[in-house]
Amino acid sequence: MKQQFFTFIFIIFITFGLYAQKNGLIDKIVIDAGHGGDKPGAIGYKAKEKDITLDVALKLGTIIKENLKNVEVLFTRTSDKDVELYKRSQVANKNNADLFISIHCNSSTNHESKGFETFAMGFAKTAQNIAVAKKENADILSEANYQKNYEGFDPNAPENNILFSLYQTAYMENSLKFADMVQKELAKNTTMHDRGVKQANFVVLYQSAMPSVLIEIGFISNRQEEVYLMSEKGQYEIAASIFRAICEYKNSKEVEKITIPPIKHLIPDSIYNVKQKEIANTDSVNKDKPVYRVQILSDPEKIDLTDKRFSVCDSVWCYAQNGVWKYTAGAFEDRNKAWDYQKILKEKGFVDAFVVVFYKGKRITFEEANKLNK
Repeated sequence: MKQQFFTFIFIIFITFGLYAQKNGLIDKIVIDAGHGGDKPGAIGYKAKEKDITLDVALKLGTIIKENLKNVEVLFTRTSDKDVELYKRSQVANKNNADLFISIHCNSSTNHESKGFETFAMGFAKTAQNIAVAKKENADILSEANYQKNYEGFDPNAPENNILFSLYQTAYMENSLKFADMVQKELAKNTTMHDRGVKQANFVVLYQSAMPSVLIEIGFISNRQEEVYLMSEKGQYEIAASIFRAICEYKNSKEVEKITIPPIKHLIPDSIYNVKQKEIANTDSVNKDKPVYRVQILSDPEKIDLTDKRFSVCDSVWCYAQNGVWKYTAGAFEDRNKAWDYQKILKEKGFVDAFVVVFYKGKRITFEEANKLNK
């Protein structure tokens, strides 16, 4: 079986090496939403990977269709259904696609882990990269006839890390090139941490006969990052960033260049240009009474109140104390309502949220607030 597997790889490797881009144009793209159906992928505090990846994939497809009329978009799935991994690359191969993009969410037992990273096929040099590949490849173990469909491939066998590095060699340069463009756009248009371009052996990529990448758009195991990944604004910003990378990649390959739209033009006004009517630097309640707020964040650098981290908060307000900027949400005359809102914000990812009280813009103690209320 191993000999047959190696022969299969060698044939595919030679075939891929002879493959040539059909017309010099990037006019057909396959978007793969990771996991689906009874394979939810990573599970966060509230969300499932399969749902977030589908939302981002569909948004990306919509942006491409609206802005690149000559580019055909194909999906491996458009609903919550399971698609076997080998069939995902088959969608791209059968349709002679020019680019294959697989979208995933990362997870870690370290809940502080955060950021986005883009993978191309290749030899995984670190234990961390191998672990990411194993996590994403694990779905094949629950597929029927997986040993036949994957020619005896075992996602836990260390020798496959070397063996699969033969795949995608013909497309390695362009895969890494596109991956770098994706990383730069995500870094430019989101506030998430850039974890860089990496290589590992993903089953969903290795049989694709075109440049292919797998994008881990963020950590669903990180409470604050999960909130961002679940939000419409976050999903649109990620999708629009990937779209801009596609445009840049097209321009690097085609003679006729296209104008790459600014990020703001790719996101619906209802999402991006949110009316900040509840975000103000002034009290929204009776100024002659104490104001109870929920403190959510502190930072030595001042943060714009329209920052995407505050998109799930109401009445964001900031103040300076001991050389540090501190940020609060909500504004209540009733302390009990502030405590209720604290619970809501904790569920939204602000796990360290706590109630503070102010009087005429100055922070006071609860004892002082009680006297003023009397």
